[in-house]
Amino acid sequence: MKSFKTWLVALMSVFMLLGVATGCSDNGNDDTETEETEQNEEGTEETEE
Repeated sequence: MKSFKTWLVALMSVFMLLGVATGCSDNGNDDTETEETEQNEEGTEETEE
C-alpha cells in the first residue's frame, strides 16, 4: 500500500508540473490580438463622430 501511495504522489506531482509549465508558456499571440482589437475599436469610434 505504501508503494501505491508513493506512485500516486509522484504521478500527481508530474501532472501539477505539466499544468504549471503549460500555464506559464506564452506563444505571443495575446498581445497581438489585444492591439488589433484596440485599433478596430478606435476606428469605429472615429467613424461614429
